[in-house]
Amino acid sequence: MTVIDTEAPLTSADIEPTTTAEASVGIEGFAGTFAWVDPRTLVVDPYNHRKPRPSNTDDDDDKEEEDTTKPDADLIASVAEIGVQSPLLLRPQTDGETLGIIFGQRRFKAAIIAAENAIAAGRPYRLVPAIIRTDLKGVDDDALTISLIENTHRRAASVRDDINAVRQLSLMQISKARKAKHARSLGLTPEQVKAAETADKLSDKSLSEALAYDFDFVELADLHEVEDLDHALWWLRSAKERDQDKGQRGNWAHTMQELRDQLADRAAREKLTEELATADIPLVERSWNWAKTPTRPLTDLATADGDPVTPEDHRNCPGHAAYLDRDEPVAVWLCQNWAKCGHKLSPDAPKDAREHKDKEEEKEARRTVIRNNKAWRAARLVRHEFLATLCTRKGDASPAAWTLVMSTITGTSYLYEHFVDTGDTTLTAAFLRVPDPNEDRNKWTRVSDPFAEVIAKTPASRRWQILLALVCAAHESQAMGDSAWRGEIGSHTAAWLAFLKAEGYALSDFEAETLATAEAQAKKRAEGLAAAEAEKQAAKDASPVAA
Repeated sequence: MTVIDTEAPLTSADIEPTTTAEASVGIEGFAGTFAWVDPRTLVVDPYNHRKPRPSNTDDDDDKEEEDTTKPDADLIASVAEIGVQSPLLLRPQTDGETLGIIFGQRRFKAAIIAAENAIAAGRPYRLVPAIIRTDLKGVDDDALTISLIENTHRRAASVRDDINAVRQLSLMQISKARKAKHARSLGLTPEQVKAAETADKLSDKSLSEALAYDFDFVELADLHEVEDLDHALWWLRSAKERDQDKGQRGNWAHTMQELRDQLADRAAREKLTEELATADIPLVERSWNWAKTPTRPLTDLATADGDPVTPEDHRNCPGHAAYLDRDEPVAVWLCQNWAKCGHKLSPDAPKDAREHKDKEEEKEARRTVIRNNKAWRAARLVRHEFLATLCTRKGDASPAAWTLVMSTITGTSYLYEHFVDTGDTTLTAAFLRVPDPNEDRNKWTRVSDPFAEVIAKTPASRRWQILLALVCAAHESQAMGDSAWRGEIGSHTAAWLAFLKAEGYALSDFEAETLATAEAQAKKRAEGLAAAEAEKQAAKDASPVAA
């Protein structure tokens, strides 16, 4: 134990009163020494205010009382990274040799965990800083009071203070290694430290609500991006709950993408509304049955000569107006009084409620396609990020990934052959997180060996990443196009979604629906084949045996 002695403190009795006006002097508050102490030699003083609390086993109250002496994961991580920074307060015990902890019990327990881990790994462990109060030896009432004061008067900084401090750390011009070290000592990842810059911009209301659901800095930063949307917090909380047992943010990523799309849609609608107002074009509400109104979309109208009415030709018509499409942020052009303005109904325009209903059913089918296309494309962005992480992670590929790579490259399926014929390197580069060497090049000027540099720099133990990225790109390019979800879903599409799910990817709701549809279709085909085979066998059994 390393000890630094202090002089015996002055008390008020040591200072002789004087009648002359002199400056006040400072006095020491107690007698003690600073020391570096082995945490394994310490005990908790019997008069320490904090006590371990066992679980409440009362049948009438199944609520467990919190053990306030137990260090949390963040404190354990911090002590493991940089050691105990605030001195413990100790006093000699009755045996005259052992030192007991008056306060600092949680830091002490975290230091014990760090020491045990270091010893198990064959590394040196850190001593803990301490102030040893020799004047408290045998003075139990003072020891108890000081412990109680320490724990009662302590007030934690606000979460806003914490976020602001981490934001300041993120903005400091220091090396990535130092930032990573500081992040570990705070129980954070470098990504979370970076996210604090955005999380600090959250409104107090949103911050308070999000913290109630235990959002971390990355999640708080994401919430700030979409907090202006109604129910954004509810959707993200739901996604977080679904991700809880998976250890990844798959559902969170899909939800964030959907919310970003909603933001983009709203921004586009606001811009379009402003442009229509600037052009003095009336914006009207969409009607569910234009046949009952004097207003009609231009697609229902024809000129006096029977030609279609185009938005350009109709621009100067006094009835020129628009409404915003329900599914896409585009203007649908109208004439507010088509008969008065000299237009005719086109032959295909609905003339009554029945025809209007038939047209609306056709339009609704088209809207469903549009919505599904949007959901399919939104999921693609999240899926590609997952694949980039999968193809650049440490360690080896999973057995399933190796099987996929080998069977794809050595197989005779059109999928890989067609992909190679395209010469496209965009997705392969994206999944390897490297620049595309063929960006802005046409098929005649493409680099013949596009990933030569990547291959040369990649250790042999990680070359599987290049192969997996290539195979992933082939499947995404050939099996996951915009129409892959429609009609009879291909076997490659179904197999690819099933592989991703097995690798830990959280399918979006629409991807999961597509996979379920594909499996149902495959089952129906198998049943049909089995029935046909059974019928064929029955016919064969019923036929007379040739003599």
